[in-house]
Amino acid sequence: MSVWALGSNSSGQLGTGNEEDAHYLTPSILPPQVRINNIAGGGNHVFGWPQDGTQLYGCGSNANGELGEIQALDDGAKTLVWRITKQPEGLIKQVACGWSHSLLLTESGKVYATGSNRYGQLGNEDKGAAKWTAVDAVDSVAAVACGMRHSMALTEAGQLYAWGANRSGQLGCSPKVSISTPLCVSAGLPPIAMVSCGRSHSVAIAQDHKTVFVAGQDKYGQCGPSTSEFVAGTWRKFTLPGVAQKLCCQWDSSVVLLQPKEAGNVMMWGRADHGQLAAETNEGCSRMLVPVPVLADDVACGSNHTLAKTRDGRVYSWGWNEHGNAGDPKLQNVFVPREIVTNSASAMGIGCGYGNSFVFDQS
Repeated sequence: MSVWALGSNSSGQLGTGNEEDAHYLTPSILPPQVRINNIAGGGNHVFGWPQDGTQLYGCGSNANGELGEIQALDDGAKTLVWRITKQPEGLIKQVACGWSHSLLLTESGKVYATGSNRYGQLGNEDKGAAKWTAVDAVDSVAAVACGMRHSMALTEAGQLYAWGANRSGQLGCSPKVSISTPLCVSAGLPPIAMVSCGRSHSVAIAQDHKTVFVAGQDKYGQCGPSTSEFVAGTWRKFTLPGVAQKLCCQWDSSVVLLQPKEAGNVMMWGRADHGQLAAETNEGCSRMLVPVPVLADDVACGSNHTLAKTRDGRVYSWGWNEHGNAGDPKLQNVFVPREIVTNSASAMGIGCGYGNSFVFDQS
């Protein structure tokens, strides 16, 4: 399996061996015999790991320790190709990235954090970390999510814990101050099935896979068609028109992948001034759900762009495109889903960092 990269590369986060942005799909340099099936990226750093969760790789910036303990950095602060990152004991289930911090979830339900801790986003009161540090205040975790400077963990029982920056109420609780110890923020909500975080907002979907809870900044309609009333803490709610399969957030927009029935199973809301919703709006945002004209079986979000993969392996992109991350080599923002032509008959997977895109194929 090959990994191909597009977009911002100022710290080598594409793993291409240099620091030049990639405006066309460019090979990402993996160690010999290494297979990567999963990608998670942040501000200027990216992680990859195989499906069996046995080994973690990283590339890009490590200026704040966001890559943890990584082998043979090209200089003291970054690596331009994929290198092995020392991981905690256990198999990797998921990695999530903020601007300069990272979370890792093991198959046993333990959460670890590394990187900047200016806002308490590592879940402790340390100044920061350059190695994976256990978040001991929460366990039996099923999923993790990172905002720019806040963190969330969803337990197997459907409870939601949050910590880090909270200036906009994005943790789902008051007062609106940073929290360095994980706090249960889902009291008063039904059990939660999925969670994702934007820059200063958070989105959770209940186990009915239709009821959406949103908290945090609403300047660009990030809280969608919710009522203005809080249902618990700083959470507001609305209902989806279908059953959610996946949830992910851009900085100021959100994406839900619904069970496929017809083109338009990708629904979005929030900021739209750079094509983030695959549509042009006079207001530059939309509180109402906007259907995207693709039939997808997977989606991935960067800071202001989205990738979608179809069942037959085609890849589409739209949104902010300053670095070519949304697939237009002319660096124009993409307001209509644009197909990224891959180097084989079909793509096997997709992933995003904040300003970049990754495609896996069999070439």
